[in-house]
Amino acid sequence: MRCQGSVMPPEKLVFATAIEALFVRELGATLTPLARRWLREAGLDLAHPLDVSYPLEQWRMFVRVGAEALYPHLPPSEAHWWMGIHFMEGYLQTSMGRVVAELAPVLGPRRMLERIGRDLRGFNNFSEVRLEDAPRHVELWVNDIFGNYSSFVAGFILRAQQVAGARNVHVDEWSSDGTACTFLVRWREAVVPQVANG
Repeated sequence: MRCQGSVMPPEKLVFATAIEALFVRELGATLTPLARRWLREAGLDLAHPLDVSYPLEQWRMFVRVGAEALYPHLPPSEAHWWMGIHFMEGYLQTSMGRVVAELAPVLGPRRMLERIGRDLRGFNNFSEVRLEDAPRHVELWVNDIFGNYSSFVAGFILRAQQVAGARNVHVDEWSSDGTACTFLVRWREAVVPQVANG
């Protein structure tokens, strides 16, 4: 007999591509033996091949452990912001990230934001993103910041904007509702030098 009722939502998973970008490519050479031990105790043994995916709660633990190991002197929110920067830097070292790095200056900051949802979905099975344009800023809604601190995603967005040529980038939390968060993203376009004729 089949049970009637609501269907359980799929488990939120973070793919190995995210782990590889942050903990292997970007931070691998800087993690101390103690940090590696803490990560191993949390379920991430970097001496062995990565799993295909990890539960979201485990990813959150990995990021928290990394933030505490690398930035013990900073408040957790700021440490997670730096982890978001590192995440983007690690992504740019992957094969897909290298393609994005080449395209980003051509796309520009606004179009880079438009594709950020697709980029995040390459790292997990649950991210959704919506943009709302305003004359001087963009409101970027993310359904799940997949961490305990919105500053992680803010750091990731800020670095992505810089790669796309934005200057004086500001990414502020505008509002939050549970795990969802709306960021206010502001920047100045890079000045492209004009080539003189003659």
